[in-house]
Amino acid sequence: MNEDPDTTVDDLSLRVIQGIADEAERAELLRLMAASADCRRRFADSAILHGMLAREGRSGSFAKDANTYFQRLEHPSAGFSHQLKRFLLPVAALLLISLFVLSILPTRAGAALDQLIGKMDESHDRTYRIQVIEAPQDASASHADRGRFPVANYLDGATLWIRGEKEFLLRQSLPNGQVRMMGADGEQSWSMRGDEPLHLSKDPDRFSRAMFTRKGDIAFLDLRTQLHELKELYQLSWMDRTSSGLWKLSGTRNSVDQGGPREIEVWFDPCTEILQRMILRQLPRAHGGPRSIAIILQSSDPLPTDWFQHQRHHEPERTIIEEP
Repeated sequence: MNEDPDTTVDDLSLRVIQGIADEAERAELLRLMAASADCRRRFADSAILHGMLAREGRSGSFAKDANTYFQRLEHPSAGFSHQLKRFLLPVAALLLISLFVLSILPTRAGAALDQLIGKMDESHDRTYRIQVIEAPQDASASHADRGRFPVANYLDGATLWIRGEKEFLLRQSLPNGQVRMMGADGEQSWSMRGDEPLHLSKDPDRFSRAMFTRKGDIAFLDLRTQLHELKELYQLSWMDRTSSGLWKLSGTRNSVDQGGPREIEVWFDPCTEILQRMILRQLPRAHGGPRSIAIILQSSDPLPTDWFQHQRHHEPERTIIEEP
């Protein structure tokens, strides 16, 4: 279970203010404050409160009239507000120094992607929704060579669940009212549509191919691979890494011969390092499907342990066809 980000900031602030934080903890607090205005506010609140408590404790105010003191905290008088301002000045200076130090530290897009990839390696559950943001120019074009319902043509509104590097599940609704599911549990992959037989393969990647790129890869089902390709095959640039919300970076494909989307945008939370949104623009047209899609985080709540196993999603009597 992930620790509450506010609790993390408060704990680190207290350790830094008390002078017991190590170098890694100080660096982490600086990173969090650079990424979020709320983190900076929480640190300032902690520093102010700590300073006032220490000063009042030394003067013996607690012993004289503790109730009056805490009432002043809630409803400060003009004189008391002046004392707050006097204490706030050095705190503000500390914040400015901290942010200046952060501004000169190397914050490379490649390093940010490394952190996101590392987070993908962890066995945390993520639920994403797929949204088509640019449909194919000719959605009615014949696709007889790709089956009746090509996966790429029915992505809008689909749900993608992932866990770690090798487990995924894609669920999409088809025009005939059927639901298609295709997934992998790390050892084998499977696909089924409606009440038709389930196809099972010992190849974990069997049903995650043949969609967008020239080689038939469907990389967005493996977001780790997509992020790795973004780092290796694209020219990276920051769109935004100063706001109090999500940081955003983009990549433009170095060569048209590489395949894959021409442009990729990645939005992530710098505090949690969780991928919040990925936009794939100008996807290859050789296999049909949309020109651009967005993959949007819906939840990071834990899923049932067996969620990526096919038995979880069909009745016991379902016919199973094992592929060679």
